[in-house]
Amino acid sequence: MSANHTVALARSTARFGSLWLSQRVRNQMLWRANSARRHRYPRLGLSPARILALRLRARTDRQKKAYGHAFEFAVQKRADRLPLLLLQAWMARQDTQNEPRICKRLGSISSSEWDDRFQGLAVAGWSKEDLDHWIWILSGENGDARVQRLVSTETPKPLFIPMFLARSDEVFRKAESLLSLMEYTSKHYFFSTSRPSGNDLALPNRKITMDVSKFLVFLRRLVNHVMRLCPRAIVTVARFTADYIRGIPSSTDAKGYRLKCQVFNRALQLFKQPAATRPIMNMEFNWRAQKILLAMSDSLDKPLVINKLSYRAVRQVMVGLKKSKTERAVAVRYAKSWPPYRQDFDGLDAKRTPEDDHTRSVKAGVLTKEAGYTDDHYDQALSALGGMGSDSPTIQTRSLPPKEWKGDEQDRNLYTRWAMTVRATRNRQEAWRVFNDFASKTGKSPNVQVYAEMFIKLHARPLPLTSTSLPGDSRESFPIHDANYSEYELARLAPPSVAELYDQMISRGVKPEGHCLHALLINAGSLEEAYRYLRDSGIDPASVSSVALFKEPSYQVLRQFPLLVFKSYVQLLCALQPNRRGREKILPEELFRIRHAIKLVRLRLRPQTTEGSTFRPPWSIILRALARPHVCVVNSTQANNDAEALSISMDVVHHVQKTVGIDTEMFLYLCRTAQKAAVSRLASQEPSRGSDAGNTRLFPSAEAVLGTLKTIFSQITAPVRKTDIECTSLDAPKFLHNIGPAHLHTYMRTLAFLEDITAMKKLLEWMLTHKAYIDKEAERIENRGHALIAKTLCAFQAFAGPTLTQEEQEDMTYQMEQATGTTGSWRWPTPEEVQNYVQSDLHGGSQQLQQRILAKLWYASSEQGDEAIAMTSA
Repeated sequence: MSANHTVALARSTARFGSLWLSQRVRNQMLWRANSARRHRYPRLGLSPARILALRLRARTDRQKKAYGHAFEFAVQKRADRLPLLLLQAWMARQDTQNEPRICKRLGSISSSEWDDRFQGLAVAGWSKEDLDHWIWILSGENGDARVQRLVSTETPKPLFIPMFLARSDEVFRKAESLLSLMEYTSKHYFFSTSRPSGNDLALPNRKITMDVSKFLVFLRRLVNHVMRLCPRAIVTVARFTADYIRGIPSSTDAKGYRLKCQVFNRALQLFKQPAATRPIMNMEFNWRAQKILLAMSDSLDKPLVINKLSYRAVRQVMVGLKKSKTERAVAVRYAKSWPPYRQDFDGLDAKRTPEDDHTRSVKAGVLTKEAGYTDDHYDQALSALGGMGSDSPTIQTRSLPPKEWKGDEQDRNLYTRWAMTVRATRNRQEAWRVFNDFASKTGKSPNVQVYAEMFIKLHARPLPLTSTSLPGDSRESFPIHDANYSEYELARLAPPSVAELYDQMISRGVKPEGHCLHALLINAGSLEEAYRYLRDSGIDPASVSSVALFKEPSYQVLRQFPLLVFKSYVQLLCALQPNRRGREKILPEELFRIRHAIKLVRLRLRPQTTEGSTFRPPWSIILRALARPHVCVVNSTQANNDAEALSISMDVVHHVQKTVGIDTEMFLYLCRTAQKAAVSRLASQEPSRGSDAGNTRLFPSAEAVLGTLKTIFSQITAPVRKTDIECTSLDAPKFLHNIGPAHLHTYMRTLAFLEDITAMKKLLEWMLTHKAYIDKEAERIENRGHALIAKTLCAFQAFAGPTLTQEEQEDMTYQMEQATGTTGSWRWPTPEEVQNYVQSDLHGGSQQLQQRILAKLWYASSEQGDEAIAMTSA
C-alpha cells in the first residue's frame, strides 16, 4: 500500500472516530491500491470542472440543450475524480425531466453503485456529508453567495472548490468575496507544515497543499476579477502573493528558490494587466503591487532573480504612470523643434548628463541590459514611450502598454515600435515626419497598427490655451512651431487629411481593424462614413445594414461585431446626437440616435451573458452623452428637453443596477444630468416671492431621482467589510470604488439643486469622517483635488448654510475643528469665498438657486411673524 493511501487511511480513521474500518471499505481500499491509476483517474476529453461550470451557467432549457453533449459525457463516466462525482451527485438531485438522455443516464446508476462510490470517498478522507456540503456551496445564487458559503464553515474542503469558485467566467459584485477567497486560501492551503490538534491525524512537515502550478492558475483568475471589480485591490493580491512566496519551503537542491523565482516573476507579469475601467488612472495601483513584490525580494536572504519578461512588465506599468517631479522638469525643457532635445535653462541644467534626464521606464530598460538581456523591437517601443528613441529623444508619453507580438509573430513588434514612435510626438506634423522617416529607414510599408496611431494624431483636438498639461500627458495636439519654415517646406511637411490617408491605407491592401477601426469609428463625421469603415473591415454588409437607424438586428447579428467595435459604434451614435440649436427643429432621425444606441446595447449585452454582466463602457458612454450641457433629445423647450434626458438616464440607470452594476463615473453623469434639469427648470420659472415655490420640488421626478442618487451613493461608499478569517497580512482597500473630490463636489451641488438639505449635512459629515481617505484621493489629482474639496465646502455653505440653525452651525464648526490636520482646503470658507464661488457659475444656476433658497427662508420667516402677531392680537 502506498504512502498516499496510508495518509488517506489515517484521515478517514480520524473522520469516522474509529480505528477499524468495515470489511467493505477495506476491500475498496485494497482494490484501489492495486488498481492502475489510469483506471481510477482516466484522462478525460473534457475537464470535469469545465462541465461543472457549464452546468452552473445553464439556467434555462435552451442552455441545457446547448451544453447537453457535455453533460451526457459527464454522467456516463465512472472515474474517481471528485469534481466528476460532485457533478453527477448534484445533477442526480436536479429536475432533469426536460433532459431525457441525461435523466436516463442518471437513472441507470443503481443505488448500490452510488453507495459503493460514496463509501470510496473515505479512501480520500471525505464522506457523503462532505459531498452534500460541497453541493450546498455550489448551489448559491451567485458568485458572492457561493464564496460566502465556502468561508462560513471551517470544514475541510478539497482545493478544487476554491479554484472552481475563482474561475474566470464567474461574476462577483462584492470586493469582500475576493478578499474572503484570498484569506481562506492563505489560511487553509498556504502553510508548509501542520500541527496535529485534538483527534486529527496529520503528518508533520508535509508539503503545501496548493502547489506552484495551481497557485499560478488561481492567481491569474484572481487578478482578472480584481482588475474588473476593484483595481486598487491588486495591492492586496500582491501581499497575498508575497505570503505564498515566503511560505514555499527551502530545499537543499535549490528547488525551493527556483519555485519562488517562478511565482515571483509570473506575478510581476500578471500585475501589469490594466484595469477594466479608467486603466491609465488606476495604473499607479499596478505599480504599488509590483513594488511590494520587489521589496519582498530585497528582504530575502537571497534576492530573487528577475527575468526579462518581468523587467518588461515593470516597464509596461511605468509608461502608464504620471510624470514624476524630475520628469516634469525635463518635459518643460523640451525643444520646440523635432527631435525634442533638452534645453539648458541655467547652469545646473548644463551640468546634467543625458542619463540624468532618463525617465523611470528608460532607467528600467538600462537595468534590463545590465542584467544581461538584449533589447528587441518591443523594448525599443517601450523606450520610445519612455522618452528615448533608438537614435534621438522622443516625448515621454503616458500610455497603456502597446500590443506585444509573441512566438512566430514576434517580428511584427517592429511595427509596434514604429507605432509607438508615432505616438510619442506632440502634434500631427511631428507624427507625420516620424511616420515617413521610419518607412525610409526600414523600407517597409506601415501596417494597421501604425496607421491607427497616425489617424489618432490627425483626429486629435488642439490643446486649450488654458491647459497646464505637458507634452505626453494627454492626447491633445500641441501647437506646431513652424514660423521659420518656407511655404515650400510647410507644404512638404504638412500631413495628409484623414480621407487621403485612409485611401492610401486601403490602396495598400490594409483593412481597418482593432484599434484602427475604433479610432476611425469614434471620429467619423457621419453614420454613412462609419458604415464604410465597417464594410471595409470585412464585416458582412448585411450585418452592417442591420444596425442602421430604425432597424432592430438580432442578437446573433450583433455578435458578429467584436465588442470593441460595437462599443465604438455606440460611442459614435452618442457623439452624433445633436445639440440644441435655439428654436430650430431637429430631424427625428437625428434625435433617435441615442435611443437607437440604448436599444442596441440592450440587445447585445443580455443580462444572462458574461458580457452583459461585466461590460460597462457602452452604458457609461450613453450616460455621459445624456449629461452633455446642450444635448437635444426632444423638440421642445430646454426645460422639457433636459427633463426628458434625465428620464432616459433614470431608465438606463435602473437597468444597469439590475445587470452590470453602477460605478462612480455613472453616478457622476447622473448627478450632472439631474443638475442640468434643475437649472433649466429654474431658468424657465418667473422670479417668485418664495410662496410660489412653497415646499414643492423643482420638477415632479425630483423625489425619485433623489432616492436613486442616495441609494447609489450608499452603495459606492459602503466600506469593504473585513471577514472573520484572521489574516493580518492582507490589507484590503477601504472602499470598492474610487470616490474622489470631483464626485463629492458634484453630488453636493446636485443635492442642493434637488433641495435636500438633510442629505447635504449627512454628506458633509461623511466627508469629515473620511477626511484621510479624501486627502489621499485629492493627492492623486494634485492641486485640482484640494481645490475641489474647497469648492465642496463652499457649495455647502452657499446652499445649506443659510438654512442651518445656530445650534447646527456650532455643531458643524466643532466637527470641522475636530478633524485632524484641518488646514488649507479643510476649513470653513469666508463669506467672500462663498460669494465668489456662486458668481463663478457661468450658467447662472448657482445664483438662481441661492435666490430661491433665500426667498423661501424669507417667506417662511414672514409667515412665522404673521402668526406671532396674530397670536399677540388674540
